[in-house]
Amino acid sequence: MNDTVTVFSSLKDLGYQQAKTGDSLTEQAAYAISKIVGFPADISPEARAELCAGYQMRYNEKHPADTYAVIDGNYVQATLEHEKNKKVEKISIGVDFAYSLSSQEFGKLKNTNPALHSIVKVWRDNVSDYCSNRLGDLKGAAAKLLKKDSPSHRLTLDFVESMTKVFDTQAKSVKVKESKQDSTANSVKYKIAVDAFWKAYKV
Repeated sequence: MNDTVTVFSSLKDLGYQQAKTGDSLTEQAAYAISKIVGFPADISPEARAELCAGYQMRYNEKHPADTYAVIDGNYVQATLEHEKNKKVEKISIGVDFAYSLSSQEFGKLKNTNPALHSIVKVWRDNVSDYCSNRLGDLKGAAAKLLKKDSPSHRLTLDFVESMTKVFDTQAKSVKVKESKQDSTANSVKYKIAVDAFWKAYKV
C-alpha cells in the first residue's frame, strides 16, 4: 500500500497545522451534533454508513489501490515487467475493490480463492480500523463540546462571562417577545439598559 506523508517545515509549522486540525475537528463535531440525533451517545446505522463512506474516500486518497500480477494462482505486487507484459493477468486491489464485495462474497473467497481473500482481508481490516478511529475522534470532540456547554461547566465561568451569556440570551428572548406583541418587551430599551450596566460596572 502507498502512503502520503505530510512534511513540516518546523515545530512552529507543526504547531500551526495541529491547531488548524483541532479547530477543524471541533467544527466538524458541532456539525455532527446538529445533524445526528443523540450524537455522540447514539448514532443511527444510516449516519454511521454515510460517515464511513467519507472515511473510506479519505483512506483511498492516502492509500491508492495496488496492482497485483496473478501468477499460477498467486498474487504478487506487479513489477514494471509485469505491467508491460500483456499476457500477465493483473488486478487492481484497493478500497473500492475490497468493498465492492458483499460480506457473503468476501466470506466465500476464503474457500474459492484464499490468496485473494488474504489480500482483501488486509484492506478491509485496515479500512475498518481507520473508520473506527476517525469516528472515535469525532465522538470525542463532540463529547468535549457538549461538556463545555453543560450547566456544570457554565458554573466555572467568571462573573463577566456569566453575565455576558445571560444578557445575550435575554437579548434574543426580548426580540421574540417583542415580535409577539408583548407590551413589556422592548429591545431598544434592553440594549440601553445593558450598555448602562456595563458602563456602571466598568469592566
